[in-house]
Order: sequence, then C-alpha cells, then structure tokens
Amino acid sequence: MALLRTRSPLARSTVRAVPFAFALLGAALWAEPALASGFSTARFGGEHGNPVTPNATSIYYNPASLGETEGIHIFLDGSLALRSVGWEHTAAASDDVSVPGANTGSNGLFNVIAAPMVGASAKFGDFALGAGFYVPFGGSATWNKNTDFEGDRENAGPYDGVQRWHTISGAIQSMYFTLAAAYKLPFGLSIGVSGNLISSSVTTLRARAADGSNSVSLEGRSLADVSGLQASFGAGLMYEALPDTLWFGASYQARPNITGDVELTGTLTNNFAGTVGESPISFYQGMPDVIRLGGRFKPAKDLELRLFGDFTRWSAMKNQCVADEGTPCEVNEDGSAAEGSSPIVNLPRDWNDAFGIRAGLSYWPTEAAELFAGLGYDSNAVPDETLEPTLSDAHDVSVALGGRFAIGKHVNLAASYTHFFYVQRDTTGLSTLAGLEAPSKSPDAGGIYKQTLGVINVNVDVAF
Repeated sequence: MALLRTRSPLARSTVRAVPFAFALLGAALWAEPALASGFSTARFGGEHGNPVTPNATSIYYNPASLGETEGIHIFLDGSLALRSVGWEHTAAASDDVSVPGANTGSNGLFNVIAAPMVGASAKFGDFALGAGFYVPFGGSATWNKNTDFEGDRENAGPYDGVQRWHTISGAIQSMYFTLAAAYKLPFGLSIGVSGNLISSSVTTLRARAADGSNSVSLEGRSLADVSGLQASFGAGLMYEALPDTLWFGASYQARPNITGDVELTGTLTNNFAGTVGESPISFYQGMPDVIRLGGRFKPAKDLELRLFGDFTRWSAMKNQCVADEGTPCEVNEDGSAAEGSSPIVNLPRDWNDAFGIRAGLSYWPTEAAELFAGLGYDSNAVPDETLEPTLSDAHDVSVALGGRFAIGKHVNLAASYTHFFYVQRDTTGLSTLAGLEAPSKSPDAGGIYKQTLGVINVNVDVAF
C-alpha cells in the first residue's frame, strides 16, 4: 500500500483521528478512462469489438459470435488512452473560504493510460471455445497540483488542488477472466454462453475533514485499498439471416454476483492531526448488467456496414458505502445512517441507465487491406446532483478511423484512433452533497466540467 504523506500543517490541525472512508469513494475513473457511460471501458477490439463481429473479443461482447469463427486464433489487443479533464469550482454557501484560492478555482489532469486484452478462440466443427482476460470497467486519474500553494507550510493541503476533497489520485478496475462456448445450429443460428471470474480492486487518496466539510484548518488525508472476487455469466445469440451477407446478434452480460451487489474488503489509512491509523473496512456498491444488440450487412465483397449498441443498467449504482469490515452499510434518504447500520461514510450516486450506439463501415481496396470508420454516441449516467470530479461523465460523440491489414496468411494487424467529444457540463448550484446528513455529507461538487479523450487501439489476430 502507498504511504500517506505527512505534512506539518496537517499535523497541527485539530481533527481527531476518526476513520473516514470518503477516499475509497473517490475513485470511479481508474485503470483505463471511461470510454462509454459511467466507468465502462469496453472498447477492446476497436471498431471490430461488437456483438456481431466474430473474433476473440466475442467472449465478452457476444459469446455466440464465436460460432462464426474458423480455426484457432490468438488475439492480442492494446489501447492507449490520452485523457484531459478540467474542473472549475466557484464558492458555494457551504465552502470554507478563509484561505483564498484553497477551495475555489480550477484544476485539471492529463493522463496517458494503457490497457491490454488477451483472448483465444478455437472452432471444432460446429462447436467453438474461447478464453481471455480484459477490463470492461475501470479507469485511473492523477490530478495536477496547485502551484500557488507549493512550499506553503501553513496551508499545505491546497497544493493537491481544488478537487482534492473528491480525489487526488485513484485507480479502480474490474478484470474479467472468461471462458466461453458457442454452438452453430444447421439453420444459421449460433448460441453462446460464458462464465466470468472478476477480480475487482480500488485504491484512492483524497483530502478529508472529520465534519465532512472542506475546512482547510481541519484537513487530513485518507487512503483506501480494497479488493475482492465476484462471478457472473454472459449469454448470446447470433443469426446468419442471409449466408455470408447479413447477421444479427444479441447478448446479455449479467451483473457481478448476479445481483450486482459487490463487497470489497481491505484497509483504510487516515492521517488526521498527525496521527496515522489503519482499520479494516468493507466497501459496498452496485454494478450493472449490459444488453447488446447489433447487425452486420455485407452487400458486396469489398463493403461491410455495421450498427450496434448497448444498454447499461447503471441504475444499480445507488450509492457507494463503507463500513467496518463485515458490518451492514445502509442509509436513509437524507443520508443519515439507517437503524441497525453504522456506516463510516456513504456517497450517494443515484445513477441513471445509459445507452450507446455506434455505426461503422469497412472497405477493402485490396483483399489484404481493410479500411474502416465509425461514429458513435454515449449517453450520460451521472446526474447533476451527485456529479463530482472523480466521475466526470457526460454525453459524448465519438469518431473512429483505422485499418486492418493481412501480414502473410496467418496474421492480421489492426490499428485505429477514436476521439471522444464530450459535452461541457455546468452543475454550479445543483450539487446536493453538502446538504446531506452524516455520514453522507461531503463538500459541494458543483462547477464546470470539461473532458476530452483520444484512444489509440492496436490488435493482432494470429490464425493457426
């Protein structure tokens, strides 16, 4: 585990060493930046990662598509994301403004993050198998520093930026290890199923005051590190409506643990008033299931059209709650602890279901070269009232360009670039976080949110 920084001004603060876990709740953009709604990151395969294109990515997008593959394939995929985020916050009525510039102003980040996907598939007659690992949910973020407070021993905390009460840095990931199988029936219908072992983890560092405010004189630091294992399944259908011309696909990815209820365990380390303490905690949240639909049409040998989308039920993310390890974590509507429950801290989410839709085309100028393009839209899952810098979600439009090229008889290399254009959001005066009762109270997160993202994807498909 990383160590908390100890600064003399923080050591002189008057906060008691009380275990607060808002640090844990601050990481919702980790291991790879969100490439769709919420913190979904499932873009491996690029434009050929969808529920109707047969390759090793089908183990997640639609296991039935494995029924359309041929032979044995090894699929190696890597994405490099270049993400820029900005947040500007003006003083709210609940803010501590005793130190000018400490809790107002703007900050941002520019992070470069890599994420791999490895898969394999094998077809034996009408039966196919697949396996792989990948990260469909996650992200990471490390924010810039406020150089106006560099070297300020009396007010050291604001050096971590105006957003520090929500996040300084953090990482989250849900890594899937999947086995899948498909069978193609004689009349063109393929059916597929998959099983997932999910390794989830969260680490995050943030500023925290014992009363839930952003008081500079009470400022400390909290570091959380939790992890756990879950299981889920996937299922899908693939129908070849016209031989070698038209395909339709549909798939379902279940919630982790089927119900979506996830418990991670680990430690919370606090530095308040110069006293460092560590305690065991449980972290609870709800994770979504995903429905995918798609169609692929090949009207000519050198042309293919694709249309596909997903519906992610982010309404499962009602809140994120932390309690002593193994104890319940329930809250009332006003944010107070429910009877029989003693949360350390709770962060309301109240997310909405979200969807994405993408259209693409491929053109083969030669038999060994494919050029492709795509256009997409993703809706926003995070409401204004609970939006904070750790989750700068917004409506976005994406544009993708790339190519896929045969290298000899057994290797295909693909590369593409996708740019995401996010709608700017202004939630000034709309944040409800500061008006909640303990343990759900946190500093006001209203402000102007900006984001832009570019993703380079490269993958290699080796056939045997």
